[in-house]
Amino acid sequence: MTVGDFSDLLDRLGSDLAQWPEPQRRAAEALLERSSSAAQALAEALKLADDVKTSQPKAPPGLADRIIAAAGSEKPKN
Repeated sequence: MTVGDFSDLLDRLGSDLAQWPEPQRRAAEALLERSSSAAQALAEALKLADDVKTSQPKAPPGLADRIIAAAGSEKPKN
């Protein structure tokens, strides 16, 4: 596996290597043992995943109730 292949798999499969199919995971782990570029790519992917997790915007209070009320007030189309 090349660093390019690894980066592509990070994009497609995510940064949690435990969730990767076994053959790809094993190849990635072997690459990580010998490549600082791969380790850096994984660190960046993990940081991005963490940033996405922690920076998700919250819906304003009552939004779901307003959506349900609006959906119920629409007249059926014939």
